[in-house]
Amino acid sequence: MKSAQKMACGILMAMVVLSMSGCKSSGGVKKAALPETQKADQTQVAALEKAATPEQPAQAKLAIPADAPKIKVENAMYDFGVLAPDSKDNKGQFKFSNVGKGTLKIDHVQSTCGCTVPELSKKEYAPGESGTVEITFHAPAYAGSVTKHLYIISNDPGTPRAELALQAKVEVKVISEPDKIELMLNKENAGMPSIKVKSLDNEPFKITGFTNSGQAITCNFDPNEKSVEHILAPKVDISKLQESNTGVIQISVDHPKAKQVLISYNALSMYELRPARIVLQNAEPNVAVKREVGIINNYGQAFEIESIQSRSGLMKVVNQKKDGTNIGLELEITPPKQEGAARRYITDELNVKIKDGPMLTVRCSGWYKL
Repeated sequence: MKSAQKMACGILMAMVVLSMSGCKSSGGVKKAALPETQKADQTQVAALEKAATPEQPAQAKLAIPADAPKIKVENAMYDFGVLAPDSKDNKGQFKFSNVGKGTLKIDHVQSTCGCTVPELSKKEYAPGESGTVEITFHAPAYAGSVTKHLYIISNDPGTPRAELALQAKVEVKVISEPDKIELMLNKENAGMPSIKVKSLDNEPFKITGFTNSGQAITCNFDPNEKSVEHILAPKVDISKLQESNTGVIQISVDHPKAKQVLISYNALSMYELRPARIVLQNAEPNVAVKREVGIINNYGQAFEIESIQSRSGLMKVVNQKKDGTNIGLELEITPPKQEGAARRYITDELNVKIKDGPMLTVRCSGWYKL
């Protein structure tokens, strides 16, 4: 009996020692090198495991039948060269042939570039037979390089959408000086300069229209005057410019190689909100959240707030403080009680009316804590 107990104790001590040695090995004690035979065995096992789970290819290509049609485009890029702006009758063509062994069937030519592509009179092409895609390109009204794409849709299994491309360089013969204008709301006539519109090829032309996107800028001109150069004196409505301080002036002309001149303009806004939007994350019903919003006058002018109104009643101004020519608002936003699990989001707007100035809007959005 005693000998059996001694043997059990010995086995138990051996297991403890082995366990401790295993822990030390994992903790950084250097392991003994494996014999070469064991290394070879491990290499073989790793190879067998890799063979058992081979890597899958990204995607196997479908085999193309030997008797399939195949489209070949002679020159997939057509260069129109230099075009006049807004010119419509610019014709080009792409030649293609069937170099496969089956009948090539053209379904249609897909145009995404403002091109006109007439219906093909012939849609089936025997092996070795050729065809042509005719196009008519309408050039844009603005200057610059243009690249557009078309596609021949067919039954070629290898290239079901054969890509075509066209390119052109649009040159205008009438320009403006300046072509970009920076305006200031605190200057007379917003600091609008005179605009010179002139012909680059000495071809006389008339000005036929003057518009702009915000309707803040107007200009009187003589539609009957024909000249190689026109000087315009635009007038700016400051109040309208405050509402829409960026835009484009469009000057229409009757020059044979120019339809309109575009001039971009931008005015530094009178007021700026920092921030203009407040986002509440994990809001809790009836638990007020405090935020601060600054109203900045970019021209350093003193101003007063005429009225403040919350659209949904969630936003409340609890304090106002002046900092030089700027005003800081301390807000208290109280999310309403949730009406069931369906209501997850919060929205409100705080409209701040500046005395003798615009209406500024602070937008608030957020969601309830789950």
